[in-house]
Amino acid sequence: MVSAKVISVVVVGVLVTGCGTSFGTAPSSTTAPSSTTVRVVNLNAAMGFHREAGDPAGTDANQDDLNLLADDLLKQSADIANLQEMAEPAAEYLRDRLISQTGGTWELNWAHVVNETYYPGKDENEAPTYDTVSSGNAQLIRIGDGVLGQQPITLDQEHDDQGILLPSDKGDGNRRSFQGTQITTAHGVIDVYNTHLSLEQHFPDEVRARDVRRIQETTESRANPVVVTGDFNQAIDHVTTNRHTVDAVTAFMTDYGYTDITRDEGPTIDWPPADSDDEPRRIDYIFARAVRTHDTVKFESHESDHWGLATTVEIDGGGP
Repeated sequence: MVSAKVISVVVVGVLVTGCGTSFGTAPSSTTAPSSTTVRVVNLNAAMGFHREAGDPAGTDANQDDLNLLADDLLKQSADIANLQEMAEPAAEYLRDRLISQTGGTWELNWAHVVNETYYPGKDENEAPTYDTVSSGNAQLIRIGDGVLGQQPITLDQEHDDQGILLPSDKGDGNRRSFQGTQITTAHGVIDVYNTHLSLEQHFPDEVRARDVRRIQETTESRANPVVVTGDFNQAIDHVTTNRHTVDAVTAFMTDYGYTDITRDEGPTIDWPPADSDDEPRRIDYIFARAVRTHDTVKFESHESDHWGLATTVEIDGGGP
């Protein structure tokens, strides 16, 4: 049974167009299309778990920053937006903003991690916007001509949400989660997952690798084509001491036939992780199995310290 947090809202209003994709009803055609395209966007929104009052970094808990985040998604013509480092009330506001901007139907899936407090990021004496609210990962899905419907597939009932907490847990708020949904289109179904893995300074290499394998247990337990996106907090293109984690991530490609869709797009952070030299690193990914993808890009977001990633998935019921 889907939690009550999966909310569908329809607003009748003015339709807008973004990046060549019209939201709303497509023109009638005498020839039915042979496939369905779905635009998938991945972005660490960088609301952060430990922001302080007056800190302007990242996406803060104010309408200006969240409106810019909505603009980032609309510029990429997102049908599915996988976001990490979000506050649940901010994700709800973002859903409502996308509804008002597009005149369409958007649904929110939420994956709780820990309760946290968020500030507007404007004044060191400011009061919090959200005080002790759920933080975690969000999936925003536009229901329309491409996506006909969606059904969360990672319900564990632990927090009445649509996500699963990963095994690593020291009880200090560093636990992470993942979520997934089955997307129904006119030409078949795909599973789309979103995750955010822990930093290497929080857990040993073997423990982080176990988290990756836990995600894989779910993705490979189903026969549908799959898209996995997220902030893995691990570079796989450079020499690293985290061999267990790297091997677990690359197993998606080597053992299960995934394609590293955004491999040629370059670094996704400008700051180096703890196990590196001063070079930027690629730690955000889109992996895909049994679907074609095209028009893959890396894009600069307004507020995040991560680059966003986007790709168009083509679904025709016939595989790659």
